[in-house]
Amino acid sequence: MMEFANLSLIYVIGACDSRAITAVFHADCITGAPGSGKGSLCAKLATDYGLHHLSVGDLLRDLAKSGSLHEGAMSNIQRNVLIHTNDLSRILASAKEDLRRAGKEKLLVDGVPRNLDQAGPIEEAIGPPDLVLFFDCPGEIAKQRFLTRRIPGRNDDGPTFDARYRHYVSQNAMIVDHYDSRGLLLKVDTGGDIDSSYAKLLQGLSLKEQL
Repeated sequence: MMEFANLSLIYVIGACDSRAITAVFHADCITGAPGSGKGSLCAKLATDYGLHHLSVGDLLRDLAKSGSLHEGAMSNIQRNVLIHTNDLSRILASAKEDLRRAGKEKLLVDGVPRNLDQAGPIEEAIGPPDLVLFFDCPGEIAKQRFLTRRIPGRNDDGPTFDARYRHYVSQNAMIVDHYDSRGLLLKVDTGGDIDSSYAKLLQGLSLKEQL
């Protein structure tokens, strides 16, 4: 039986901010498309359950601003292209170690893996997830949220969403199938408002604990 309070690493994927993933240090993962509400739901879940929300997209942007990335990785981020998996794995391993030293042992990792090829190297770098949260949201709703969120420093326009959503659709089914086959996936409908989506998330976690 899965007990959510005892999980350390959670991955988060879905139709939300596709540049982020969520994992809990005793291992969870979150996935979703751009605009699916991943960031907001992860922040609330982290606050309510004593987790640290690690947004991979925010981490990479902060490193880019500080000049801590090599030229190739910087160029990819500026062009909104995935950085090399080896670079991403090293960055995540370093971030996890820094958080561990700061006493943050439970993580929600938001924004990876972005494709199936990333899954193995990332799990080697930060550990396999205890749970993978898939935040599922209809494309039109995700696009509306994406275009109205107005996050400073981000090019959140229609063409950017369309390009990222096409990538998400082409890659996400394989990621979902991969983690579902391992019994790790929890799919959550995030097409409603944050409160209703969060209620569905908690309900899903409660049901999964009973399995």
